Amino acid sequence: MRKVKIEGLIDAIKGGAVVLTVNTRLSRYLSAEYDLAMKEAGASFWHTPQILPFSSWVESLWVEAGDAPLLGALRSKVLWDSIVSKDAVSGEILLPGGASDESWKAYSILKEYNLRLPEDDIYLTEEARALKRWVRSYEAGVRDLGFVERHTLGTRVLGLINVGRITPPENIVLAGFDEVTPKSMELVDGLKGKGVKVLWWPDEPGATGELPDLSGRVAVRAYRDESVEVEQAARWARTVAGPGIKVGFIVPELNRYRDLIRREFSAELNPASALPWEDKRDLFNISLGAALSDEPLVRSAIAILSVGEGKEELEKISPVLHSPFFSGERLSMTLMDAMLKKDNCIIVTLNDLRRRGARHSKGLEEKFGLWIRDLRDSPSRQLPGQWAKSFSALLKDLGWLSSVKLTSKEFQALKAWNALLEEFSTLDDITGRLSRAEAASRVAALAADAIHQPKTPGCGVEVVGMLEAAGHYYDHVWVMGCHEFALPAQPSPNPFIPVNLQREKKVPHSSYERELAYAKSNLKRVLECAPSVLVSYPLRSEEKDTLLSPLLKGFESGGEAERVTATSRLKDSVHSAYALTPLVDEPFVPVTPVEAAGITGGTFIIKDQSLCPFKAFATHRLHAAPVDAPEPGMSESDRGRILHTALKVFWERTVDSARLNEILEKGELKEYVRPLADEVFKEAGISDALSPRFIELEKERLERLFIDWAALEAQRGPFRVKHVEMEESITVEGLTIRGRIDRVDETADGEEVIIDYKSGLADRYDWLTSRPREPQLLVYSLSGRFDTISFARLVPGDCRFIGVSRAEGVLPSVKSLDKDSRFKEKAENRDWDSLMEFWKATVSSLAREFLSGYAPVDPNPELKGRKSPCLYCELATLCRIVEVRGAKEEDDDGGE
Repeated sequence: MRKVKIEGLIDAIKGGAVVLTVNTRLSRYLSAEYDLAMKEAGASFWHTPQILPFSSWVESLWVEAGDAPLLGALRSKVLWDSIVSKDAVSGEILLPGGASDESWKAYSILKEYNLRLPEDDIYLTEEARALKRWVRSYEAGVRDLGFVERHTLGTRVLGLINVGRITPPENIVLAGFDEVTPKSMELVDGLKGKGVKVLWWPDEPGATGELPDLSGRVAVRAYRDESVEVEQAARWARTVAGPGIKVGFIVPELNRYRDLIRREFSAELNPASALPWEDKRDLFNISLGAALSDEPLVRSAIAILSVGEGKEELEKISPVLHSPFFSGERLSMTLMDAMLKKDNCIIVTLNDLRRRGARHSKGLEEKFGLWIRDLRDSPSRQLPGQWAKSFSALLKDLGWLSSVKLTSKEFQALKAWNALLEEFSTLDDITGRLSRAEAASRVAALAADAIHQPKTPGCGVEVVGMLEAAGHYYDHVWVMGCHEFALPAQPSPNPFIPVNLQREKKVPHSSYERELAYAKSNLKRVLECAPSVLVSYPLRSEEKDTLLSPLLKGFESGGEAERVTATSRLKDSVHSAYALTPLVDEPFVPVTPVEAAGITGGTFIIKDQSLCPFKAFATHRLHAAPVDAPEPGMSESDRGRILHTALKVFWERTVDSARLNEILEKGELKEYVRPLADEVFKEAGISDALSPRFIELEKERLERLFIDWAALEAQRGPFRVKHVEMEESITVEGLTIRGRIDRVDETADGEEVIIDYKSGLADRYDWLTSRPREPQLLVYSLSGRFDTISFARLVPGDCRFIGVSRAEGVLPSVKSLDKDSRFKEKAENRDWDSLMEFWKATVSSLAREFLSGYAPVDPNPELKGRKSPCLYCELATLCRIVEVRGAKEEDDDGGE
């Protein structure tokens, strides 16, 4: 069938027919097919055939014979956006960007389907009334500029044909159309009326009928989810692809599948692409492009141009500092970003960056200084053409791309970026003068709207959507994602046009009936584009169970398909030229005496080993540490540091309970604490970004907390504070742990109390497990000299001691072990000495594990929900816990 239909089209082209296609992709495909046919026929040269998209042909006729310039697509959209944005000033439109995009589509529908909104606004929604208003303003704007609107070209070109100013070709072939809009059909009918012979290829739109008998030609496969479906498709492509073989993957929801397909197909068809030094060229082609702003090179340029002279959020600056396209001093830039985050800088300026850059190199200081001068010397408002020059000059002066060797893909992105700036420079008469921020925002919006598709060499494997597959024929085809919610697609009428008008004209996406008919038409064509077709669908998609599309009833697979295990992935392939060198898998890497001498971390070593052995290994032996994320206001770590310092200073000056009671009796606590708070905050080095009022509120919060805590301390018997922030060195199983005890008290009876301040959750029953979440006090108790151990929970409105004591009445609400029946029961009725031995065994076991190198990814199973060690752990990319759990779940489900 393919040969017959292609040969018929080629004969028409040889006869001088002009071929007008539904899209550019089909034009390229048919041109290549014609060239191949001429070569096979033995021709040494031939005339270039006229094969081009229908819309391009109409534009070319107008450009040649029209009497007014055509308003380009970009300029049209910018004019529309400006009209909508001006209307949005009133506040009636919450999201002007989204409203502009949807209403622009609505305008196109009105013109292409010859729709007219009712004259009387009483029958219209707010959206439809706004559309009428914008249409009037837009068309008046086009007239004022002296241009022709592109949606009127069909009617205008037909008028020129009727008066003899354009001579149409004798034969036209319309290729790949499943449907034609009424506006385009008017031109086609007009051409026929002028004697032009019009043919449809491969079939006339609407003449689909029922699906033909496909028994023996179509096979259906079901897979657990989209990931497995795409993985299996990639492995199948490896088995069928070859020289001269065309393999097509047709995907109804290509926009959803695109990233997953790119990842899996790259890993399978070009395994070496996983290596950073290897060529990243694709051995397959995806028809659906992405926004130009998604290209890293373009994203970095936009990030640079978006930075102003004043204060900017660090999250806006960070992408610039991390960009490989911005500076050759990447390490210094990355360190600057890390230090800014460590200092909790949420707001920064270019002057801040210049000062910090000076600490690293003279070059960075000069770079940021030049940037500041450029912003300072630029006019406040310019035309887009002038801004385009200014932006290009700034990027060049800052050394953007100066030390980068571009790949083919990056070079194409740069070419597209330059073309975008060139187009932006044509908007002088549309936008007028803009500020720098407005100009940068406009460029960013244009890049987000521009679809960029890097050109790739001819590929035997193509991934296309249902529309892009029009007119193509393959040797093998796999139709992917054919579940009930994708085929037919769910209707989604345009919100700016009354639904009844859309349904009356059968506008795309307007009704279930229209989508069903359209899906049948598409599916019939797709299933006939290869000798045999594989159809697949996921059994679960977007967290819901799915069935095969009802359009494929009768082809059900009867359960999940058997999976292909053979793979060419770099990590799995033992025959690859890039096979990794086998390494001996050492289950344990013990700590050597030399390493042990340099290990730091204090009691956190034991804590991390308890939470997850891998966390202890990565943190204290590999020195893996997350980059701090800035927080608005004061970070929890800053707040905790200030509280600990304030308590230290307070007890160094107060010393004992007698002095505390004296202060309370005289009512002088607030006056006593206030200067202390001023002193602590002054020495704390809190970020300058915090307002004086915010600092004042934090001081008041600290004062209230001290008042609550002092009231609790006053309930105790006589005591003196023996040590604050006492440094302690304890050796456990050969591991030296250097820590700092928050506070040690001595009672009138000579008993010693160890206290650990806590501003969060505190659970003493955690001490009775083999892997305690908070083992600090257990470590300090190993000396055996303490008679009471307790957390001091310092939370406004909930201050209390949480611990256990050898004797009764040492701390408020802390019972002696003998009288604390619930705790003693959970402690298996141990007495005080036995409890100390249990804690010693617990800490010793964790220390032995750490020293032996025991480091599996094993989060403490007793800690779940909000206490889970994984919840706030930044090491997931190292331990790959998500993948480990995913593989385990797959094994449990009977998968690979």
